[in-house]
Amino acid sequence: MRKKVLFYNGSLRMGGIERVLVEVLQNIDKSKMDIDLVIEDGAKSLNVFEKDIPKEIEIFYLKSEKLIKFTDSFRKKKKNIFYKVIYNLLMNYESHIKKNNLRRLVKNKKYDVVIDFDMGLSKYIKMIDVDKKIAWVHASIKNWYERESRIARLGKRLQQYDNIVTICDEMKEETANLFPFLRNKLLRIYNPFNFNRILDLSEEKVENKYYENDFIIAIARLTTHQKDFLTLIKGFKRAKELTKISEKLYILGDGPDREKIEKMIKDENMEKDIILLGSVKNPYPWLKKAKLFVHSSKYEGFGLVLVEALILNKKVISSACPTGPKEILENGKIGNLYEVGDYEKLAYYIVESLKNDNIDEELIKKEIQKFNKEVVIKEYEKLILE
Repeated sequence: MRKKVLFYNGSLRMGGIERVLVEVLQNIDKSKMDIDLVIEDGAKSLNVFEKDIPKEIEIFYLKSEKLIKFTDSFRKKKKNIFYKVIYNLLMNYESHIKKNNLRRLVKNKKYDVVIDFDMGLSKYIKMIDVDKKIAWVHASIKNWYERESRIARLGKRLQQYDNIVTICDEMKEETANLFPFLRNKLLRIYNPFNFNRILDLSEEKVENKYYENDFIIAIARLTTHQKDFLTLIKGFKRAKELTKISEKLYILGDGPDREKIEKMIKDENMEKDIILLGSVKNPYPWLKKAKLFVHSSKYEGFGLVLVEALILNKKVISSACPTGPKEILENGKIGNLYEVGDYEKLAYYIVESLKNDNIDEELIKKEIQKFNKEVVIKEYEKLILE
């Protein structure tokens, strides 16, 4: 008998969790289950991944784009006390609408399994009566939630799930240490990667003047809360001081802290050598052509781009932040790791990697097979169907 499965996620906007969700829904065996997808954020103009969801999967939105835009118009003016009051009232109204739409859906559909893919459903999970409830943890809870009160509240909500999936062993252990009472519910399933798609996309032709140069690359959302751009900038500057390297550093990505990062670059007098290229629809040709890939974070969910760089046989340098990079790079076996903030060590690895560009392709290929979608999707199916 086919299982009726509900996947839940906050949005289908451009993001790491959304990319993973699309990969799962495209590749999971839909002959064994009927799948619906519930998305909280109904701003369709921003949900760029909607077009990639398989046609046989029905999508339900809990909040309309009109309501979201109306609320957001008050958020932008909430320094004014009047607008702040209205904004808070609208947020409560949005929550009411979301809850009612969700209640109506689960009452009519009678699902067997609910998968809360970003833990955004945890506040409402009590009202869903199904055989199996599964939550996915995509980030270091300790670093992401920060405040002890929020962490404790999340722990209580996670008790309502039958299984809690983390995306690497380090994250599983961290979660177990935070919530010992959940240890028996925890398991690890890696994110799935479509190796062939990444290799094919890396062959796409690029017409951009910067692409013709020799360069090192970093790919990250421009946010200083999570990403350690200061260490990246200072490490690259130090590498140039040590050896007078000619390569530029290109940073692909966009985000709320672009101006802050531009100032960091200017303060280090590196405007000619470090270029912010913004969002690039297809980063893989850039990644393939780069001399090496550098990843600088204070903490990670997992670090999808690290695996993508390895798929493209790139030399990889990463901060040894929680959670993901150490596990992906096999504690330095297939890539270099430096402690968060250690720009001198980062500079050393940049210099050494440019001097010696040999990599053990067979070893890398062997170690990253555990991330192949063919392997990972079977683990998804086993968890859902058993």
